[in-house]
Amino acid sequence: MSLTADDRIEIQELCAKYYVSTDEKDVDSFMDCWVDDDDILFESAFGNFKGRREIRAFEDEHVHRGMAIGKRHLLSNMFIADGKSKNQAHVTSYLTVVEVVDVPVIVATAIYRNSVVEKTSKGWKFRFRSMEVDPGFQKLMAGKT
Repeated sequence: MSLTADDRIEIQELCAKYYVSTDEKDVDSFMDCWVDDDDILFESAFGNFKGRREIRAFEDEHVHRGMAIGKRHLLSNMFIADGKSKNQAHVTSYLTVVEVVDVPVIVATAIYRNSVVEKTSKGWKFRFRSMEVDPGFQKLMAGKT
C-alpha cells in the first residue's frame, strides 16, 4: 500500500507534536503521540523504556528535571516509507537539540531511524522509536568536551 498525501501530512504533524510537546513540557500531549496499548518501546541515549508507564515516567523526568530543560528539539530531513501493513509506516528523521536559555549552541544531534507509526482510530501514533545519538553527544555525556 502506498501512503496518501494526507497520511504523510498527518505523520509529519505527529513528529512535530512529539518534539513540541517535549519542549513545552506537556507530558500528556507527548503520550498522546503513542498508540494506546502497552506494546510500545522507546530506545534512547538515556535508556530503553517499554510500555506507557515507563515512557511517561521518563518523559516527565526528562522535561521537568532532566536534560531537556532549557533545550529546543528541531526536526529535519524526515523520510516516510510504507510499512509492513496498510496501517503502518516507517519514519526516519534527524534531531538537533539547541540550548535556548543560555547562549544558543547545538547540544546534540541524533537520528531516529525507522520509527514505526500506526494508523489508529485517533490518527497516526508511534509504536516504536529508536534514537541513535551522534558521537559528539556521547562526549558531552562523558564530560569530554
